[in-house]
Amino acid sequence: PWPRLAAGAAGGMAVLRWAACRASQSVPLRRPTARLPKVHPATGMPLSKARGQHLIHNQGVLQKMVEAADLRSADAVYEVGCGTGELTVRLLELVRRVHTIDVEARMVHETQQRAAAAGRCNLEAVVGDALRMPLPRRFDVCVSNLPYQISSPFIFRLLRRLSEGPPWRAAVLMVQREFAERLLADPGEQPYSRLALNVRLFARAVRIFDVRPGSFQPAPMVHSTVLRLEPRLPAPEVDFSEWDAMIRVIFSRRRKTLRAQFAKVSTLSMLEQNYKIWCSLSGERPSALPFPDLVMSVLEEEGCVYERAFAMDLDDLHSLLRAFNRKGIRFVNVQELRGPQGEYLPHQEWGDDGSDSEGDGLVRGLAIPLGGTPRGAGL
Repeated sequence: PWPRLAAGAAGGMAVLRWAACRASQSVPLRRPTARLPKVHPATGMPLSKARGQHLIHNQGVLQKMVEAADLRSADAVYEVGCGTGELTVRLLELVRRVHTIDVEARMVHETQQRAAAAGRCNLEAVVGDALRMPLPRRFDVCVSNLPYQISSPFIFRLLRRLSEGPPWRAAVLMVQREFAERLLADPGEQPYSRLALNVRLFARAVRIFDVRPGSFQPAPMVHSTVLRLEPRLPAPEVDFSEWDAMIRVIFSRRRKTLRAQFAKVSTLSMLEQNYKIWCSLSGERPSALPFPDLVMSVLEEEGCVYERAFAMDLDDLHSLLRAFNRKGIRFVNVQELRGPQGEYLPHQEWGDDGSDSEGDGLVRGLAIPLGGTPRGAGL
Protein backbone atom coordinates (compact mmCIF):
# COMPACT_ATOMS: atom_id res chain seq x y z
CA PRO A 1 0.00 0.00 0.00
CA TRP A 2 2.89 2.44 0.64
CA PRO A 3 4.01 2.82 -3.01
CA ARG A 4 0.37 3.42 -4.00
CA LEU A 5 -0.02 6.17 -1.37
CA ALA A 6 3.24 7.79 -2.45
CA ALA A 7 2.14 7.83 -6.06
CA GLY A 8 -1.16 9.40 -5.06
CA ALA A 9 0.58 12.12 -3.06
CA ALA A 10 2.91 12.94 -5.98
CA GLY A 11 -0.06 13.20 -8.31
CA GLY A 12 -1.85 15.55 -5.91
CA MET A 13 1.19 17.84 -5.75
CA ALA A 14 1.36 17.95 -9.52
CA VAL A 15 -2.32 18.98 -9.66
CA LEU A 16 -1.70 21.76 -7.13
CA ARG A 17 1.29 23.07 -9.09
CA TRP A 18 -0.77 23.07 -12.30
CA ALA A 19 -3.58 25.00 -10.61
CA ALA A 20 -1.19 27.57 -9.18
CA CYS A 21 0.41 28.04 -12.57
CA ARG A 22 -2.99 28.57 -14.23
CA ALA A 23 -3.96 31.09 -11.53
CA SER A 24 -0.75 33.09 -11.99
CA GLN A 25 -1.33 33.21 -15.74
CA SER A 26 -4.85 34.52 -15.31
CA VAL A 27 -3.87 37.35 -12.94
CA PRO A 28 -1.94 40.17 -14.65
CA LEU A 29 1.35 41.19 -13.00
CA ARG A 30 1.30 44.51 -11.18
CA ARG A 31 3.53 47.09 -12.79
CA PRO A 32 5.94 48.85 -10.42
CA THR A 33 4.92 52.37 -9.56
CA ALA A 34 7.29 54.93 -11.07
CA ARG A 35 8.95 57.11 -8.43
CA LEU A 36 9.03 60.77 -9.24
CA PRO A 37 12.39 62.45 -8.60
CA LYS A 38 12.73 64.72 -5.60
CA VAL A 39 12.47 68.36 -6.55
CA HIS A 40 13.52 71.56 -4.86
CA PRO A 41 10.42 73.14 -3.28
CA ALA A 42 11.23 76.69 -4.41
CA THR A 43 12.57 76.14 -7.93
CA GLY A 44 11.02 72.80 -8.90
CA MET A 45 14.42 71.53 -10.09
CA PRO A 46 14.91 67.72 -9.90
CA LEU A 47 17.59 66.72 -7.37
CA SER A 48 19.95 63.76 -7.61
CA LYS A 49 21.08 61.89 -4.49
CA ALA A 50 23.78 60.18 -6.56
CA ARG A 51 25.46 63.56 -7.07
CA GLY A 52 25.17 64.53 -3.44
CA GLN A 53 22.43 67.09 -4.12
CA HIS A 54 21.01 67.39 -0.62
CA LEU A 55 20.21 71.10 -0.59
CA ILE A 56 19.84 72.74 2.77
CA HIS A 57 16.66 74.74 3.30
CA ASN A 58 16.91 75.41 7.05
CA GLN A 59 17.66 79.13 7.24
CA GLY A 60 18.79 78.87 10.86
CA VAL A 61 21.54 76.41 9.91
CA LEU A 62 22.72 78.70 7.10
CA GLN A 63 22.89 81.64 9.49
CA LYS A 64 24.94 79.64 12.00
CA MET A 65 27.40 78.65 9.27
CA VAL A 66 27.84 82.27 8.21
CA GLU A 67 28.40 83.36 11.81
CA ALA A 68 30.95 80.58 12.39
CA ALA A 69 32.93 81.78 9.36
CA ASP A 70 33.57 85.19 11.02
CA LEU A 71 33.56 86.94 7.66
CA ARG A 72 35.04 90.36 6.92
CA SER A 73 33.97 92.81 4.26
CA ALA A 74 37.29 92.52 2.40
CA ASP A 75 37.23 88.68 2.29
CA ALA A 76 37.12 86.46 -0.76
CA VAL A 77 35.08 83.31 -0.07
CA TYR A 78 35.26 79.94 -1.83
CA GLU A 79 32.12 77.78 -1.90
CA VAL A 80 31.85 74.23 -3.28
CA GLY A 81 28.41 73.08 -4.36
CA CYS A 82 26.34 76.25 -4.68
CA GLY A 83 23.10 74.34 -5.32
CA THR A 84 20.29 76.83 -5.80
CA GLY A 85 22.22 79.62 -4.08
CA GLU A 86 20.69 79.63 -0.58
CA LEU A 87 24.09 79.99 1.12
CA THR A 88 25.67 81.92 -1.76
CA VAL A 89 23.22 84.80 -1.56
CA ARG A 90 23.92 85.24 2.14
CA LEU A 91 27.66 85.29 1.51
CA LEU A 92 27.39 87.86 -1.30
CA GLU A 93 25.92 90.39 1.14
CA LEU A 94 28.88 90.20 3.52
CA VAL A 95 32.11 89.85 1.52
CA ARG A 96 34.01 91.39 -1.35
CA ARG A 97 33.83 88.37 -3.70
CA VAL A 98 32.40 84.84 -3.73
CA HIS A 99 33.94 82.10 -5.88
CA THR A 100 31.52 79.19 -6.26
CA ILE A 101 31.61 75.98 -8.26
CA ASP A 102 29.05 73.27 -8.99
CA VAL A 103 29.13 70.19 -11.18
CA GLU A 104 25.74 71.02 -12.78
CA ALA A 105 25.22 73.98 -15.08
CA ARG A 106 21.55 74.34 -14.08
CA MET A 107 22.57 74.90 -10.46
CA VAL A 108 25.13 77.53 -11.42
CA HIS A 109 22.60 79.25 -13.69
CA GLU A 110 20.00 79.35 -10.89
CA THR A 111 22.55 80.83 -8.47
CA GLN A 112 23.60 83.47 -11.01
CA GLN A 113 19.98 84.45 -11.57
CA ARG A 114 19.38 84.84 -7.83
CA ALA A 115 22.51 86.97 -7.45
CA ALA A 116 21.45 89.18 -10.36
CA ALA A 117 17.94 89.54 -8.93
CA ALA A 118 19.47 90.67 -5.63
CA GLY A 119 21.64 93.24 -7.45
CA ARG A 120 24.91 91.51 -6.56
CA CYS A 121 27.81 91.65 -9.03
CA ASN A 122 30.53 90.12 -6.80
CA LEU A 123 29.85 86.50 -7.79
CA GLU A 124 32.23 84.35 -9.83
CA ALA A 125 30.51 81.04 -10.62
CA VAL A 126 31.91 78.20 -12.73
CA VAL A 127 30.70 74.76 -13.80
CA GLY A 128 33.09 71.93 -13.03
CA ASP A 129 34.44 69.30 -10.67
CA ALA A 130 35.84 70.84 -7.49
CA LEU A 131 38.49 68.09 -7.30
CA ARG A 132 39.78 68.77 -10.82
CA MET A 133 39.34 72.48 -11.34
CA PRO A 134 42.08 74.70 -9.89
CA LEU A 135 41.35 76.50 -6.64
CA PRO A 136 40.86 80.28 -6.81
CA ARG A 137 44.20 82.08 -6.87
CA ARG A 138 43.38 83.68 -3.54
CA PHE A 139 40.60 83.19 -1.01
CA ASP A 140 40.39 83.92 2.70
CA VAL A 141 37.58 81.63 3.88
CA CYS A 142 35.96 78.46 2.53
CA VAL A 143 32.27 77.99 3.42
CA SER A 144 30.58 74.94 1.91
CA ASN A 145 27.89 72.33 2.29
CA LEU A 146 30.16 69.66 0.80
CA PRO A 147 28.83 66.69 -1.18
CA TYR A 148 29.59 63.78 1.15
CA GLN A 149 31.53 61.76 -1.42
CA ILE A 150 34.21 64.43 -1.92
CA SER A 151 34.72 65.50 1.71
CA SER A 152 38.05 63.75 2.27
CA PRO A 153 39.85 64.61 -1.01
CA PHE A 154 38.62 68.20 -0.91
CA ILE A 155 39.88 68.75 2.63
CA PHE A 156 43.26 67.41 1.56
CA ARG A 157 43.25 69.92 -1.29
CA LEU A 158 42.69 72.70 1.23
CA LEU A 159 45.60 71.43 3.34
CA ARG A 160 47.84 71.24 0.30
CA ARG A 161 47.02 74.87 -0.50
CA LEU A 162 48.65 75.93 2.79
CA SER A 163 52.06 74.97 1.43
CA GLU A 164 51.48 76.01 -2.19
CA GLY A 165 49.99 79.48 -2.12
CA PRO A 166 48.49 82.21 0.04
CA PRO A 167 47.08 80.52 3.16
CA TRP A 168 43.38 80.68 3.88
CA ARG A 169 42.19 81.90 7.29
CA ALA A 170 39.38 79.45 8.05
CA ALA A 171 37.12 76.81 6.52
CA VAL A 172 33.55 76.11 7.69
CA LEU A 173 32.41 72.82 6.16
CA MET A 174 29.32 70.68 6.51
CA VAL A 175 30.18 66.97 6.33
CA GLN A 176 28.66 63.63 7.28
CA ARG A 177 28.65 63.12 11.05
CA GLU A 178 30.56 59.81 10.88
CA PHE A 179 33.23 61.49 8.76
CA ALA A 180 33.50 64.28 11.34
CA GLU A 181 34.00 61.68 14.10
CA ARG A 182 36.95 60.21 12.20
CA LEU A 183 38.43 63.63 11.54
CA LEU A 184 38.19 64.69 15.20
CA ALA A 185 39.34 61.38 16.74
CA ASP A 186 42.25 61.29 19.22
CA PRO A 187 45.09 58.71 19.34
CA GLY A 188 43.90 55.39 20.74
CA GLU A 189 40.25 55.93 19.78
CA GLN A 190 38.63 53.53 17.36
CA PRO A 191 37.95 56.11 14.57
CA TYR A 192 41.55 57.47 14.76
CA SER A 193 42.99 57.23 11.26
CA ARG A 194 45.25 58.73 8.64
CA LEU A 195 42.62 61.40 7.99
CA ALA A 196 42.75 62.69 11.59
CA LEU A 197 46.54 62.69 11.56
CA ASN A 198 46.94 64.66 8.35
CA VAL A 199 44.35 67.25 9.34
CA ARG A 200 45.87 67.63 12.82
CA LEU A 201 49.32 68.23 11.35
CA PHE A 202 48.26 71.31 9.41
CA ALA A 203 45.07 72.59 11.05
CA ARG A 204 42.95 72.75 14.17
CA ALA A 205 39.51 71.23 13.77
CA VAL A 206 36.52 72.18 15.95
CA ARG A 207 32.97 70.82 15.90
CA ILE A 208 30.49 73.70 15.66
CA PHE A 209 27.08 71.97 15.65
CA ASP A 210 25.17 68.96 14.29
CA VAL A 211 22.46 69.12 11.62
CA ARG A 212 19.46 66.80 11.36
CA PRO A 213 18.41 65.18 8.05
CA GLY A 214 15.16 67.19 7.98
CA SER A 215 17.14 70.35 7.26
CA PHE A 216 17.84 69.11 3.71
CA GLN A 217 15.82 68.50 0.57
CA PRO A 218 15.82 65.60 -0.13
CA ALA A 219 16.59 64.40 3.40
CA PRO A 220 19.72 62.19 3.58
CA MET A 221 19.81 58.96 5.58
CA VAL A 222 22.52 60.31 7.90
CA HIS A 223 23.13 63.26 10.22
CA SER A 224 25.58 66.02 9.35
CA THR A 225 28.12 68.08 11.29
CA VAL A 226 29.50 71.56 10.68
CA LEU A 227 33.27 71.84 11.32
CA ARG A 228 35.61 74.80 11.46
CA LEU A 229 39.23 74.34 10.36
CA GLU A 230 41.95 76.87 11.17
CA PRO A 231 45.46 76.39 9.72
CA ARG A 232 48.45 76.16 12.01
CA LEU A 233 50.66 79.13 11.20
CA PRO A 234 53.47 79.01 10.48
CA ALA A 235 52.96 75.71 8.68
CA PRO A 236 55.13 72.86 10.03
CA GLU A 237 58.36 72.27 8.15
CA VAL A 238 57.46 68.87 6.80
CA ASP A 239 57.23 67.56 3.28
CA PHE A 240 53.55 66.62 3.21
CA SER A 241 53.90 64.07 0.40
CA GLU A 242 56.73 62.33 2.29
CA TRP A 243 54.74 62.48 5.53
CA ASP A 244 51.58 61.12 3.98
CA ALA A 245 53.46 58.27 2.26
CA MET A 246 54.83 57.15 5.64
CA ILE A 247 51.38 57.41 7.23
CA ARG A 248 49.96 55.25 4.43
CA VAL A 249 52.53 52.57 5.20
CA ILE A 250 51.99 52.37 8.95
CA PHE A 251 48.20 52.72 8.74
CA SER A 252 47.83 49.93 6.16
CA ARG A 253 47.42 47.64 9.21
CA ARG A 254 47.07 50.17 11.99
CA ARG A 255 46.82 47.65 14.85
CA LYS A 256 50.02 45.81 13.95
CA THR A 257 53.32 46.84 15.51
CA LEU A 258 55.72 48.98 13.51
CA ARG A 259 58.17 46.07 13.59
CA ALA A 260 55.64 43.94 11.70
CA GLN A 261 54.73 46.77 9.34
CA PHE A 262 58.32 47.41 8.28
CA ALA A 263 59.12 43.71 7.97
CA LYS A 264 56.78 43.32 4.99
CA VAL A 265 58.60 42.47 1.77
CA SER A 266 56.63 45.01 -0.30
CA THR A 267 57.43 47.85 2.11
CA LEU A 268 61.14 46.99 2.36
CA SER A 269 61.44 46.66 -1.41
CA MET A 270 59.91 50.10 -1.97
CA LEU A 271 62.04 51.77 0.71
CA GLU A 272 65.25 50.09 -0.46
CA GLN A 273 64.73 51.24 -4.04
CA ASN A 274 64.18 54.82 -2.85
CA TYR A 275 67.22 54.55 -0.57
CA LYS A 276 69.51 53.48 -3.42
CA ILE A 277 68.30 56.32 -5.64
CA TRP A 278 68.76 58.81 -2.78
CA CYS A 279 72.32 57.62 -2.17
CA SER A 280 73.10 57.88 -5.87
CA LEU A 281 71.71 61.40 -6.25
CA SER A 282 73.18 62.77 -3.02
CA GLY A 283 76.59 61.13 -3.35
CA GLU A 284 76.26 59.38 0.02
CA ARG A 285 77.84 55.99 0.65
CA PRO A 286 75.19 53.32 1.40
CA SER A 287 75.19 51.85 4.88
CA ALA A 288 77.15 48.65 5.48
CA LEU A 289 74.16 47.20 7.33
CA PRO A 290 71.67 45.06 5.43
CA PHE A 291 68.75 47.28 4.56
CA PRO A 292 66.18 45.52 6.82
CA ASP A 293 68.59 45.98 9.74
CA LEU A 294 69.00 49.66 8.84
CA VAL A 295 65.23 50.15 8.99
CA MET A 296 64.96 48.34 12.32
CA SER A 297 67.79 50.41 13.74
CA VAL A 298 65.73 53.57 13.15
CA LEU A 299 62.76 52.06 14.98
CA GLU A 300 64.99 51.00 17.88
CA GLU A 301 66.59 54.44 18.18
CA GLU A 302 63.16 56.05 18.34
CA GLY A 303 61.91 53.45 20.83
CA CYS A 304 58.85 52.54 18.75
CA VAL A 305 59.57 48.99 17.60
CA TYR A 306 56.48 47.65 19.34
CA GLU A 307 54.32 50.74 18.99
CA ARG A 308 51.08 50.58 17.00
CA ALA A 309 49.97 53.28 14.59
CA PHE A 310 46.54 53.92 16.14
CA ALA A 311 48.14 54.74 19.52
CA MET A 312 50.90 57.12 18.29
CA ASP A 313 50.45 60.86 18.48
CA LEU A 314 51.53 63.55 16.05
CA ASP A 315 54.87 64.36 17.69
CA ASP A 316 55.95 60.70 17.79
CA LEU A 317 55.22 60.20 14.10
CA HIS A 318 56.87 63.48 13.09
CA SER A 319 60.01 62.45 15.02
CA LEU A 320 59.98 59.04 13.35
CA LEU A 321 59.81 60.58 9.87
CA ARG A 322 62.76 62.87 10.61
CA ALA A 323 64.76 59.87 11.90
CA PHE A 324 64.10 57.91 8.69
CA ASN A 325 65.06 60.89 6.53
CA ARG A 326 68.31 61.46 8.46
CA LYS A 327 69.32 57.92 7.50
CA GLY A 328 68.44 58.59 3.87
CA ILE A 329 65.33 56.40 3.95
CA ARG A 330 62.70 58.13 1.85
CA PHE A 331 59.08 57.15 1.38
CA VAL A 332 58.28 58.95 -1.84
CA ASN A 333 60.04 62.22 -2.57
CA VAL A 334 63.48 60.86 -3.44
CA GLN A 335 64.61 63.47 -5.95
CA GLU A 336 63.96 66.48 -3.74
CA LEU A 337 66.65 66.16 -1.12
CA ARG A 338 67.31 67.76 2.21
CA GLY A 339 70.69 69.28 2.80
CA PRO A 340 73.43 67.85 5.05
CA GLN A 341 71.85 69.55 8.12
CA GLY A 342 68.37 68.31 7.20
CA GLU A 343 67.12 71.69 5.99
CA TYR A 344 63.69 71.64 4.37
CA LEU A 345 63.39 71.96 0.60
CA PRO A 346 60.12 72.66 -1.24
CA HIS A 347 58.07 69.65 -2.22
CA GLN A 348 56.39 68.85 -5.51
CA GLU A 349 52.72 68.18 -6.04
CA TRP A 350 50.92 65.07 -4.92
CA GLY A 351 47.57 63.57 -5.86
CA ASP A 352 44.09 64.16 -4.50
CA ASP A 353 43.03 60.65 -3.60
CA GLY A 354 41.48 61.11 -0.19
CA SER A 355 40.63 57.49 0.45
CA ASP A 356 41.29 56.26 3.94
CA SER A 357 41.01 52.52 3.38
CA GLU A 358 43.37 50.01 4.90
CA GLY A 359 45.25 47.41 2.89
CA ASP A 360 48.48 46.52 1.19
CA GLY A 361 47.58 48.79 -1.73
CA LEU A 362 48.72 51.76 0.35
CA VAL A 363 52.38 50.92 -0.16
CA ARG A 364 52.32 49.98 -3.83
CA GLY A 365 53.63 52.33 -6.48
CA LEU A 366 55.37 54.72 -4.09
CA ALA A 367 58.86 54.15 -5.45
CA ILE A 368 60.15 56.64 -7.98
CA PRO A 369 62.05 55.45 -11.06
CA LEU A 370 65.17 57.44 -11.82
CA GLY A 371 64.22 60.50 -13.80
CA GLY A 372 60.49 60.02 -13.13
CA THR A 373 57.90 61.59 -10.90
CA PRO A 374 56.07 60.28 -7.83
CA ARG A 375 53.23 57.84 -8.44
CA GLY A 376 50.67 56.62 -5.96
CA ALA A 377 51.68 59.24 -3.43
CA GLY A 378 48.29 60.84 -3.24
CA LEU A 379 46.66 62.12 -0.08
